[in-house]
Amino acid sequence: MKKTALSPLKGKRFKVFLGPTLKLLECVMELATPFLVRYIIDDGIAKNDMDLTIKLSLLLFLLAILGFLFTMGAQYLAARVSADYSYQLRKDIYDHITELSEADLNRYGKQKALTLISNDSFSMQNGVMMFMRLIFRPPFLLLGATILSFVIDWRSGIIFLATILLSSLIIGIVMLVSPKKYAAIQANLDEISILSNDALQGARPIRAFNKQDYEEKKFATSISSYEKKSMSMSKLNALINPFTFLFINLGMVFVVYLSYRFGVVEEGSNVGFVTLGQLVSLISYLVSSLAALIMFSRLIVSLNKASASKRRIDAFFAYEPEIVNQKKYHRQDEEKDAPLVVFDHVSLTYGEKGDKPAVKDLSFKIPKGAWVGLIGGTGSGKSTTISLLERLYEPSEGKIFYRGRPLDDYDLDSLREEISLVSQKPSLFKGSIRSNLLLGKKDATEEEMTDALKRSLAYEFVSKYRNYLDHPVDEGGANLSGGQKQRLLIARALLKGGDLLILDDSTSALDYLSDQKVRQNISSIPGLTKIIVSQRAGSLKDCDLILVFDKGRIIAQGTHQELLRTCSVYEEIYEMQKKGAKE
Repeated sequence: MKKTALSPLKGKRFKVFLGPTLKLLECVMELATPFLVRYIIDDGIAKNDMDLTIKLSLLLFLLAILGFLFTMGAQYLAARVSADYSYQLRKDIYDHITELSEADLNRYGKQKALTLISNDSFSMQNGVMMFMRLIFRPPFLLLGATILSFVIDWRSGIIFLATILLSSLIIGIVMLVSPKKYAAIQANLDEISILSNDALQGARPIRAFNKQDYEEKKFATSISSYEKKSMSMSKLNALINPFTFLFINLGMVFVVYLSYRFGVVEEGSNVGFVTLGQLVSLISYLVSSLAALIMFSRLIVSLNKASASKRRIDAFFAYEPEIVNQKKYHRQDEEKDAPLVVFDHVSLTYGEKGDKPAVKDLSFKIPKGAWVGLIGGTGSGKSTTISLLERLYEPSEGKIFYRGRPLDDYDLDSLREEISLVSQKPSLFKGSIRSNLLLGKKDATEEEMTDALKRSLAYEFVSKYRNYLDHPVDEGGANLSGGQKQRLLIARALLKGGDLLILDDSTSALDYLSDQKVRQNISSIPGLTKIIVSQRAGSLKDCDLILVFDKGRIIAQGTHQELLRTCSVYEEIYEMQKKGAKE
């Protein structure tokens, strides 16, 4: 069943409606209070009946205590349910993000997805809380106060009803206009989030090309647009309270004025056509109505925000993942004599169908335990091939087989558990060296981590830190050099284990000697199938199979010696790098 923005509320329906019910009971206490005050003034104080005054005062005190208890219960439920709801909603959004492929996230927008977790989820949390606290209270107070005003005096009731209708008209206008405005504001927040992320991720090139002023102007334009839309919405919402105050206070003035204008004062107990106690009750109901209308306006603002966020979240949940985990095959279902990986005329187009393919007609086999190298120019399709193998993208044409079974039928969790990948872009997380290594194997011992560090040559610098594995790592590994990051990532992949290790241009920051030592250490691991993507032909000399890429195609494949004889492109790369190394 598809999730929606309100799915986390399932199982909480009793609490969701218990809170407003408690608020209704509080309203009963609140509406009964002015009615009792009327009798205390007219029948108790005015007639000097102290016994009745004391009894009614004690009943008034009891109503206040009950109202307090009902309010506290409702407030607690609203806070508890909204907090639990927000937690589950954010978790559901995050889980759906992890279900989407790289292509899905690129199409939808990664920053937009992050805005859903932060801003939109908060709007929904606030909407649920305000719903539980106020959805029944303001309407019930308004309805109850209007009915009781007619009970006290029908002429006052008409004035009362007129003020409520005029105030409701203003609120209704705001309700009609608000949703579209809030949707535009949320879209603006997505844009601001994207620009902020670009500025943070691209800080170095922005400074290098002296584009600070350009980026600042672009960001200022987006912020200015957001400010204008927010101010427009704020001005619209700001109309509610002044008009509500105006209409309610005019109602009070009319009630008092008409009582003196058309009534007769009798012995100080009657004020016009209503008694003094009745007048106090009417004014109390008008004040309660004023508060109810203000609360109702707050509720409308919150629900409008939540409504805009709900549509965005529902649209995100409706976004179908391109890659679906079929879970048909696992490792135990492998064909014993089949190669580990087979690409059968595989092509991939990132954009629309008419766009140029990123890779075209790839066909090759990788035997179990083999060492395979991928080489070619920038943008030739090497990393795309790796992404296809890990099922980060689906082929546009052709078929990929893993352990003799179609890759798209293979269980994704099993597949990615068997593959250890070191990608082009270093992905270290804020924490420590230990916490980053434990991402590879959560129950790894210190001895296992040390062995992995030694194999990747990371031990050379990690062992020099005073706190060793607990040495802090900044966000993105900013406090480490390029070579240090790559060696840590290789250590993490070795620690994870698995049957297939992929090094996607992950030794580019190492010198030739270190690169060779790391490859020698990796080659000593028995039974491990290894794929290395490299720009260095010398790093692939010992590979059992080398695939040469050019413009998204494999133009040649074979061993190092075979390619030197048969592939002019490979020979040219090798000779140029060999000459450059000598110089």
